[in-house]
Amino acid sequence: MPTVASGMHALALTQEIFRFHDILLMEFIVYQCEEKPHFTEAKKINPKATRSVAKALQHTPDFTEPTIFIQNLEGFETVGERLTNLKEIDASSVNVASYLNDKKKPRIHEAMKVVSKVKTRNGIYHIPLLDLDIPVSEGGPVLAEEVFRELGIKHGAILNSGASYHGWGLELLTDYEWRYFMARALLLDRIDRRWIGHRLLDGQANLRISEKRGKIPEVVYAF
Repeated sequence: MPTVASGMHALALTQEIFRFHDILLMEFIVYQCEEKPHFTEAKKINPKATRSVAKALQHTPDFTEPTIFIQNLEGFETVGERLTNLKEIDASSVNVASYLNDKKKPRIHEAMKVVSKVKTRNGIYHIPLLDLDIPVSEGGPVLAEEVFRELGIKHGAILNSGASYHGWGLELLTDYEWRYFMARALLLDRIDRRWIGHRLLDGQANLRISEKRGKIPEVVYAF
């Protein structure tokens, strides 16, 4: 399995997965990140917050955003440089939907995410990625491991993404296996289910590897 150590940042983890599985093509996407509360959190702050059906179903496919393709280990230098030079975005110049009753604009900035779908010498596979709905706590990584093991993933890494955890399986899945993995994950309470819905629409998953609210996702636990 890929060599994973506590404190490893997400980019270093992607590079190790790329090396171990001899991946031929991996994608990174630069996107606009809005640091506002998720709708469920907004409802706690403002019980009258509403979201229309059309807004709830709104989906922007991954492939409409700028993509960086990596075909060898040297390509990670390009990713690292772009990661270092992500820009802030003037919130007043962007139309941001807010669920809160205030006029304060959230921080908006460029961010980067890795795509689950990769190309190998044996075809197309997926890195099992999950956006976990498990708050950062002392016992959180163990709960996250349980999710992956029950979904059939024997080896993985749990990353502290700031407010919650991201989970990375270290074994690659075929497209069929990945869809089955994601469909079963929908049955769990410890997963961001809307995130899964969007990812199934895309036919690929993704997780942020750049900073948000001052926190870069980093490995806190491996199994």
